[in-house]
Amino acid sequence: MKSLIYPLFLLIIATQFAFAQEKLPILKTDKNTISIKEGNSDYKDEWTIAPEVKSDVFVTQRFTGTKIITFYSEIDSISFTVKPNKKYDFIILLNGKYKAHTQINTDSKQNPSLEPKLFYTRLTKTDQATDTIPFTLGIDNRIHMKGKVNYSDTLDFMFDTGASSCVITSSLINKKVKINLDGNQENTGTDGKAIVGTSSKNTIEINDLKWENVSLLSIDYQKPSFDLVLGWIAFEGKIIEIDYEKSILIVHQSLPKLSTEYSKLDFKLIEGIPYIKLKLIINGKVSESWFDFDTGSNGTLVVGQKFAKEHFLNNEMKQIGTITSVGSAGKEIISNLVMLPKLKIGDFEMYQIPLSIQQKEIENVEHNENIGNKILKRFNAVIDFKHHHIYLKPNNLFYDQMLKN
Repeated sequence: MKSLIYPLFLLIIATQFAFAQEKLPILKTDKNTISIKEGNSDYKDEWTIAPEVKSDVFVTQRFTGTKIITFYSEIDSISFTVKPNKKYDFIILLNGKYKAHTQINTDSKQNPSLEPKLFYTRLTKTDQATDTIPFTLGIDNRIHMKGKVNYSDTLDFMFDTGASSCVITSSLINKKVKINLDGNQENTGTDGKAIVGTSSKNTIEINDLKWENVSLLSIDYQKPSFDLVLGWIAFEGKIIEIDYEKSILIVHQSLPKLSTEYSKLDFKLIEGIPYIKLKLIINGKVSESWFDFDTGSNGTLVVGQKFAKEHFLNNEMKQIGTITSVGSAGKEIISNLVMLPKLKIGDFEMYQIPLSIQQKEIENVEHNENIGNKILKRFNAVIDFKHHHIYLKPNNLFYDQMLKN
């Protein structure tokens, strides 16, 4: 009798397990990306479905008490009221047939899957629809603002559209700024990947604006011309106007009326960074690709060796020198400096542009193409982070010599 009961017992357990699996909540979708709302942060189409993974885990931000997590698609949604250090399983059903087993993990010791969204508030009440931040265009061709971190003395912030995070220079920690490093994560720079320290729940103040619950990366920049990097995510969902003639950055809630002098370009986010499409023209031959729109770069134009080989750029233009640069990972990049005959940005053409061609492809960095602020400063820009458009208009710096500074 025992030999008959034992297999029957296993069969019952297996059936119950299968039944329990089938009873998991299901979210339906016809797209391979899902949106997530975590507390007040809304991440649209930022979670890619992976049916091939045994369990796709979403790690929440650290929190106390309870929090509502919602996964939603174009046709369905599912919500969980979660507590710290718990796991919540469900299934995402793609096109009615592909099952992606997904888990929400609230383990406070693990690194969150997504950075928290940043929202600013005004320190003084006003009825104005816009917010204005004065800046200085430094001799390094970067945008510099004055601000504070955790109620510190005044610090130098560099506004960087080529950064999807906010960063503090490591040498300032617990000297000029009180920071608690409570984690680490992988950071991708122009020179590769590196593990850096992180700090959560910081406060930033710039002019009359205040950001709370800010996560900061700690990077050991060598001889930086700034104290902190303010990434574009500080204005996510906003429309920002960069006016180099008036030295002000204006934050709009809706697109302002623009003159016909502006040229409209689409941009797309690649690994969290806005990229625009440019045309490099050499002897009538056009090489077109997406370039990182990078106000944090003090250079002109950069292409990787892979791009150079694919478009036959090596030895195609006269070399005028070599450049050595160092990225956030601390690695040297050696590039050949050549003179590009023509560059087309939207409706505008520029001539004799210094172009850096990296001698070697950078390991673990797929997208090496970059347009820096030595070019971008020549255009007043309106960047629509709501609808992914950039509007450019030449300003009084347009005809400044490229090699002068």
